[in-house]
Amino acid sequence: MKRIGNIMMAVLILTSTTGMAQGPRYRGGDGNSMQTAGKGYYYLNLTPEQEQKINDLRVKHLKEITPLRNELSEKQAHLRTLESADKPDMAAINKTIDEITSIKAKLMKARVAHRAEVSQLLTDEQRVLFNARGQKGKGMRGHRGNMRGGYGMGMGLGPCMGN
Repeated sequence: MKRIGNIMMAVLILTSTTGMAQGPRYRGGDGNSMQTAGKGYYYLNLTPEQEQKINDLRVKHLKEITPLRNELSEKQAHLRTLESADKPDMAAINKTIDEITSIKAKLMKARVAHRAEVSQLLTDEQRVLFNARGQKGKGMRGHRGNMRGGYGMGMGLGPCMGN
């Protein structure tokens, strides 16, 4: 009987934790526009034409950076493999670090170019908001969008503390 209670408690905790991890679905708009939380531009009150043009730029940008991101992940995994060897090859490690740095530079340049292209589509008022917001509005990979950043995995801060 105690075992069934433990299993039920584990299922309850797992279910409730999964629901909390989903977070708010939208941060603005009515849910029918392209200005959802994942897009990151909901605060600009874009016209439908601006939304479409920005979406086209986003698709172009993703096509450009996806291979770079994949290559970066491969190089980082390779670096971990080199570092974990019994006798690390420092020349190979340094070469891999240089390759990782080069890929990160390409990604940063692509990100800045993309933001400049998006900025050109905005009105002066929208551009001020866009520039003041900086990287906070990048949406698809926010600062707390991965496990390495943010406030950690603990439950102590609650759902609103990260905002």
